[in-house]
Amino acid sequence: MKKLMENWNNYTKEVLTESGLSRMWTHMQDHQTGMITAFRGDPDDDEGCVMDPQPVEGEDALDKNKMRNRDLKATLLKFGYGVTAVEGTYIENYMKKNAVEVKEDSMFVVNLEDDPKFFANLEMLAQKFCQDSVLLVPQSGEGAYLKGTNNSWPGLGADEPVGSFTAGKEAEFMTRVKGRPVVFKEELETYKSQSRLSRMAISAIAKRVLK
Repeated sequence: MKKLMENWNNYTKEVLTESGLSRMWTHMQDHQTGMITAFRGDPDDDEGCVMDPQPVEGEDALDKNKMRNRDLKATLLKFGYGVTAVEGTYIENYMKKNAVEVKEDSMFVVNLEDDPKFFANLEMLAQKFCQDSVLLVPQSGEGAYLKGTNNSWPGLGADEPVGSFTAGKEAEFMTRVKGRPVVFKEELETYKSQSRLSRMAISAIAKRVLK
């Protein structure tokens, strides 16, 4: 168990604020949830990817990563999921010589309409954006696990348990580093909450990502 917690601590090294924990807890009790990002240390590096990488334009790595996250978020919203932003870090290529700590903008995703394909869709999108893994959390917050989505740790298709998210025991799920809390937005964004023009743009982006 200690080793598993160390692995999880390498996945996300900051803890949510108290108010953020409360909101996350509520969503986890009511629905399946997950955490995903499109960020990579080098967004042009497709080593280990199992799908053709999503092409994006940008002046530098940060700009490209933000565009990748824009495309990912649009697709999640089009699926009907609730999405809110968190900030954290991740060890890319964990346990390999080219391991690197990546600061990333992630998304906490809620299966608001209880889509039976929720976990499968998150896994598919993580593969499309060449992520090492995606965090999947069953309803109630118990039995959360990382699903491997490329050829890096924990391995394509492999499940790595990370424990449970239960009230008063969030330290078993996340850990604080340098006292910096994860930023958790107040409102959960949905496709229906967007303006008409935004919904048009979201639909166009999602269609391109999923083609």
